[in-house]
This record gives sequence, C-alpha cells and structure tokens, in this order.
Amino acid sequence: MTDDVSPGEVYRRLVDHEQRTDRVHASLDSRVTDLAKDTVTVRMWQEAEQDRDREVQALTGRVSKLEERPAMTFGRWIAILTVAAAFLALAVQAYGTMKGAK
Repeated sequence: MTDDVSPGEVYRRLVDHEQRTDRVHASLDSRVTDLAKDTVTVRMWQEAEQDRDREVQALTGRVSKLEERPAMTFGRWIAILTVAAAFLALAVQAYGTMKGAK
C-alpha cells in the first residue's frame, strides 16, 4: 500500500498547482499590460475614445429624430384608407353578384 496516494498529498499538489497557476496568470497579465502601454500611446487611445463619443452623439441625434416623428404619417393613413376602400368595394361587388345570381 505504499503506492497509494494519500488525501493530504493530493491536497498539497492541488494547492501547489493553484499557486503556480496564479503566478503564471499574474506574469502573463503584467506582460500584456506592459505591451499595451508600449504599443498604444495615450494620444491614440484618446483619438479612439473621441471617435467613439462622436459616433454615440450622432446615433443619439438620429434616435431622437426618429422618436420625434409621428407614428402614423399621412402616407400610412392614405394606405389604410385605400385598403379599407378596396375591401368595401369587394364587399359591394360580392353583394351585387349574389343578388344577381338569384
């Protein structure tokens, strides 16, 4: 039974693995942060942020214009009235056809 792994040994190995993983992740994070500092200048970042802000302002203006528009425009009312008139004409024609068929 000397080859059996004890629960304490498994726990120690797990703790060691977690510590190694934390060190590796911290190292990678610092490398990525340092690389970002070196490659992206503050000026480039500010320009990107200003571009994004301009796009958001343009979209906000477009949304406010769309919200101000009436839901039922004159053209939509005309279309609804045309469809209603067509159904009414169809009903009158069907009634006339049924009366004539007798």
